[in-house]
Amino acid sequence: MSRRSLWAISLCAILLCGCVTPLSQNAAFQPKLEENGGPKELYSIRSDQLTSLFVPGQTMDQITQRFGKPSLSGSSTDAAGRPTTWAVYTYGRSYTHVDTSFNVIAVNRYTSATLTFNGSGVLTDVSFSRFQKYATASTTRDATDDEIVRYLGAPQNLDLKSVTPTTPATAWKLGADISELRSEQIAKTGYEGRGVYVVKVAPQGLAARAGLVAGDVIVKINGVATPTRDDLIARLKVCPVTNDLELLVFSRGKLRTLTVPALQSGEDATSI
Repeated sequence: MSRRSLWAISLCAILLCGCVTPLSQNAAFQPKLEENGGPKELYSIRSDQLTSLFVPGQTMDQITQRFGKPSLSGSSTDAAGRPTTWAVYTYGRSYTHVDTSFNVIAVNRYTSATLTFNGSGVLTDVSFSRFQKYATASTTRDATDDEIVRYLGAPQNLDLKSVTPTTPATAWKLGADISELRSEQIAKTGYEGRGVYVVKVAPQGLAARAGLVAGDVIVKINGVATPTRDDLIARLKVCPVTNDLELLVFSRGKLRTLTVPALQSGEDATSI
């Protein structure tokens, strides 16, 4: 008997004994469901619910502590030329199946949230995008909702409500006139970084009580940089008045920290 005949007989014996896995049961021909990114709520969330996850007024540090690092991030400038930063969180789910006749089905759904932060690192805007596709070897089109449910799983009915950014009932009003830090003020103060110049301080205001004086430069509020007047005002709006406010200022040739005590119940303040 030839060697080839022996191989044929041996192969038939193996097949009869069930020792070879049928092709349809091979791992390469099994459906695959995969997911990546996060947070997972993005799979099911509606656009009007997005600010319940990413609340305007939060800082990037607060958001990353909750959701981890974003998929993408970078820096840019707004329409007025002021520095901004952005971050994108994306969650995707995909289904692929190649059968033994090599017919291919691929279904996916990706949702992204794009976050924009001002120069102080405070979230000011959130936008939403989603695409879902159904593809075979011969065609690619938008997936229907029924196909999403069939291949990827039904989106959950999230118990979330849209959050409108609000300011505290009593906002910080320090009692000071401020302006952008211009060249003549840089020459006057000797400070060459970025910050907000204090033009005048109300004698009985919170700023005066904390030790802020005209000619100081406010550099940070509660550890967040305030390179422009708008950044400083935005930062004051999101800092709770129930906690002390820390100002890093450049004063009389050096940096120092001033503390504005938390407002007591019923206490009011004067405008910045």
